[in-house]
Amino acid sequence: MLDAYASAMVNAARMEPDGMGCIAEDDARLGCFQMPEDERIKDKEQERLLLIATVEDLLRHEIALREQSEEAMYLVFPSQLTRENPDLPDPSGKAVIITFEGPVLTVYATLAVRLSHSGVFRKKELWKNAATYTDLVGGLCGFYAREIEEGRAEFALFFDAMASEQTRYQFEEYILTHLRRRALPGSIQRRRIFTCLKCNTPVSDVVAIRRRERGYDWLECPVCDSHVLLLDGKERLGVTPQSIVQQIDRAADVQRDREAANFVSASKIATRDYDVFLCHNSKDKPVVKEIANQLKQRDILPWLDEWELRPGIPWQSELERQIENIKAVAVFVGQDGIGPWQNMELESFLLEFVKRKCPVIPVILLSCENPPKLPIFLSRMTWVDFRKRDPDPLERLVWGITGERRPRREPET
Repeated sequence: MLDAYASAMVNAARMEPDGMGCIAEDDARLGCFQMPEDERIKDKEQERLLLIATVEDLLRHEIALREQSEEAMYLVFPSQLTRENPDLPDPSGKAVIITFEGPVLTVYATLAVRLSHSGVFRKKELWKNAATYTDLVGGLCGFYAREIEEGRAEFALFFDAMASEQTRYQFEEYILTHLRRRALPGSIQRRRIFTCLKCNTPVSDVVAIRRRERGYDWLECPVCDSHVLLLDGKERLGVTPQSIVQQIDRAADVQRDREAANFVSASKIATRDYDVFLCHNSKDKPVVKEIANQLKQRDILPWLDEWELRPGIPWQSELERQIENIKAVAVFVGQDGIGPWQNMELESFLLEFVKRKCPVIPVILLSCENPPKLPIFLSRMTWVDFRKRDPDPLERLVWGITGERRPRREPET
C-alpha cells in the first residue's frame, strides 16, 4: 500500500501544470491527490500514518527533494519534471559523455538529489532530464540525461568558463562514483569531447585517440590552426587532486536524514502527534532544549512548554489536554532537583501511567554531581543517566520513548 500511495504522489507531481514535477507537502501529507478509491485505506488514522511514512520513504530513498517556496513547502521529484530546458550550453560546452545501463530514472533522480545535498555543489535549476549546479565560487556545472533505449542512457556533462579544472574533475568524479554504485556493473563507458577553444570545432574521437597513441597530447585545429590540448582527467590538473567523494557522501547523508526528520516532525506538529512530554525544572531548560533538538533529529517530536504554549492561553488547560494524550514522559532532574511545578505534573503523569501504562522515564542530567533523591515511584523506574557515556544516554532515552532500539544511522558508502 505504501507503494500505491508513493505512485499516486509521483503521478500527481508529473501532472503538475507548470511542469515543475512537484506536489505541495501539505497535499502529500493530507492525501489531497488523485488516487483510485479502492486503493485507499478506509481508516483515516491509518491513512494519516501511511501518508507520513510514504513521504519519509521517498525522502530517505532520495527520490524527492524538499524545497521551500514563497507560498509553501514542496516535494520535488527530479525524474518527473516536464519543463523543457533551454539550449545550454551549446554543443561545444559538453565536456564528457558517460553511457550506462540500469534503472535510468532512479539513477538520475538520486544523483540530482545527492548533488543538491552535497554542500559542495549548490542546485541552480532542474529541468526535464537536465540539472545545473554552481560551485562555491560560482562556476556552473551540469548534466543532461538522455535515454538511448529502455534501460540504457547517457549523461552529458557540461561546464561554463568560470568552472575550474578542479571543480570539473570533482563533479565528474562524483557522478562516476554514483554510477558505479547504481548502474549495472561493467556497463559504464566514458569519453571526453575535445573542442577548439577558439572556433568551437570539435575533434573527432578517432583523431584524438590516434594522436594520443602516437604520444602527442595536442593537435592543430584543422579550421583555425589553434593549439588544441588533448589532456584528460588528472592530466588537466597537473597535480594529483584530493577526492571529495566521502565529503559529499557525508554531507548528502546528513542532509537527507535531516530533511526526512524535519518532515516527520512537521507532520507530527501539524497533527499534534507528540511522542514525549519533557518535564523539567525551568533552571534546566537550556540543556533540556538541546536534548529536545536531538530527539527531533531522530524523528521523535517532544512537547516542550516554551515551544508549544501559545501566549495568552492558560497553560494549565493545555497541559491537562496533553497529559491525556501523551505517549511517554521524560522527567529531567538536574543539580537543582525537581521543580515545584514538576511535582504537580508528575502526579498527573503517574495516574496516566497507571491507567495507560505509558513510560515515565527519569533522566539524570550531567549537572547532577551527586545521585539525586527521586520520588518513590520514580526511583523504581529504570534511569537514563547523561552523566555516563556508555551506554549512550540519548539512545537509551529514544528506546524508552519508542520501545525500539534505534542505532545511529551511518553514512552510506
